[in-house]
Amino acid sequence: MRQKLICLVVACFMISTIPLSVSADKSENIPTNAAGSGVHDTLVAALIQADLVSVLEGNGPFTIFAPTDTAFESFGNLSDINTTMKIDDLAHILLYHVYSGSLTSSDINDGMQVTMANGDDVGFTVSSDGTVYIEDSTVTTADIEASNGIIHFIDSVMSPTSPPANTSDYSISVLAEGTTLSEALTQVNLTSTLQGDGPFTVFAPTDEAFAAAGIDLSTFDTDEENATLVDILKYHVVSGNVLSSDLVDGMETSALNNDKLTFTVNADGVKVNDATVTSADVIASNGVLHFIDKVLMPPADLQDIPTIAQATGVHGALVAALTQANLVSVLQGDGPFTVFAPTDEAFAAAGIDLSTFDTDEENATLVDILKYHVVSGNVLSSDLVDGMETSALNNDKLTFTVNADGVKVNDATVTSADVIASNGVIHVIDKVLMPPVDLPACDYTVGIGLSGMAFNPSVVEVNVGETVCWQWTNATMAHNVKEVIEDKSKIFVDAGVTSGDAQLTTDFRYTFTEDNSTFYYVCEPHILAEMYGKIVVGDGGVISEESKPTTTKDSGESNTPGFISITAIISLLGALVYARNGRN
Repeated sequence: MRQKLICLVVACFMISTIPLSVSADKSENIPTNAAGSGVHDTLVAALIQADLVSVLEGNGPFTIFAPTDTAFESFGNLSDINTTMKIDDLAHILLYHVYSGSLTSSDINDGMQVTMANGDDVGFTVSSDGTVYIEDSTVTTADIEASNGIIHFIDSVMSPTSPPANTSDYSISVLAEGTTLSEALTQVNLTSTLQGDGPFTVFAPTDEAFAAAGIDLSTFDTDEENATLVDILKYHVVSGNVLSSDLVDGMETSALNNDKLTFTVNADGVKVNDATVTSADVIASNGVLHFIDKVLMPPADLQDIPTIAQATGVHGALVAALTQANLVSVLQGDGPFTVFAPTDEAFAAAGIDLSTFDTDEENATLVDILKYHVVSGNVLSSDLVDGMETSALNNDKLTFTVNADGVKVNDATVTSADVIASNGVIHVIDKVLMPPVDLPACDYTVGIGLSGMAFNPSVVEVNVGETVCWQWTNATMAHNVKEVIEDKSKIFVDAGVTSGDAQLTTDFRYTFTEDNSTFYYVCEPHILAEMYGKIVVGDGGVISEESKPTTTKDSGESNTPGFISITAIISLLGALVYARNGRN
């Protein structure tokens, strides 16, 4: 009796491992049976979205390995599959679950492989207990018969071994589907253009870029506004295939709207105008897409530099100066020019009164000042680096400082950058730049001695009109020149001659115009070390022998102050020494 009970339990256990029959209608096709199973709603929805229902309603026979609703839970939301490319990817996945032909569980052997409807091979494993696995999925219910094939339930969605659809199979407009860019193209009837043969290169702003630009497509509801939208969109399209490897720094090209696009290529990546390329070289069947983080706004109908300066409202003095110096026509030329444009306040602070420039010489000075604010070529703020130097139109150097505080040209701050003109660019600055004065030639040079604590030479004799240069480079200590009232004095001359603050490198030049004088000076940081020097001009202002006061010598006496007292001290010391020797 006990042995029979054990056999019964084992038999029950074996029966529990055999899939139970699922109710199906053999007269209905596969999609209809799947819809009636109660556990394949997501699969049926996916078949509808991928337009595969009619395929699986065909004559077949087909064998479908059907993931259950539970299996689809980790697949994602079908509502997100809303573009041609995504739908094709979904179809690729679903067809990986379909075998063209009839394949019952009894036909499946361990290690068997078949080719699925998407072209990929799948492998089967049959365990010792009879469980069938297709790839990593388990067949939970087998051999559900339909009018045109067989359904096997599986517990997971399988991933095809081949990649999904290639972007190069689709046109640019198809690749853009589901984006704000696509909506904009559709609104102004440009979708068909980007479905054409091309090739085209599209710099495609992201949805976030459109939002950041404040572009609301619903507000473009007139012909004029839609024409503006067309101009914006065409400014993102270039004829031809332009890959990221084709771009070089400073390169320019024309967009479909005939405006120029400018490229910046450096270690930070690629920019088109002021937009950064976030994803490059998405190949389409008719061109290439580069995704960018900003919407490119076409330049307005640009005017030349003087016209724009006149319209700013803060460059009246600059335009008046250009007019007086006959430079307006120069800056209306083709260029390009880069102008560092001082404001009216900057001209006032510099004390420039144009009415005082009334001679040819003074107007030549004005021309020199104005040309010192102009550089040949387009120099955008993004082109500037800290310490950079460039030549202005007057051939003098401009030096740039670029840091966290902003941009400076010489000692002027750029308050507004990159105002684009038809023939160049304007940067607004808060000071008038004064050209450096031409330095006089050196007749004599004073340096630093080997000790580092003395001028070399410390005394120089010059003639009136000659120039002395104090020059040292990368000295071990900082030095300067500062005038004192007399030799070895510690009192500085008010508003006296000075080279300024002590520096490790100095080129200070001074021309002596006062004859017969002596210039006394000191290195201020080393005044206690008596680092003095003097420049003797002419005779140095010494008193001639004829004009010196005469002195009379009395017998046995001297009119030299202190002479008698010194003699007395010496005599006293001598007497003490003599007395001491006597005692010894």
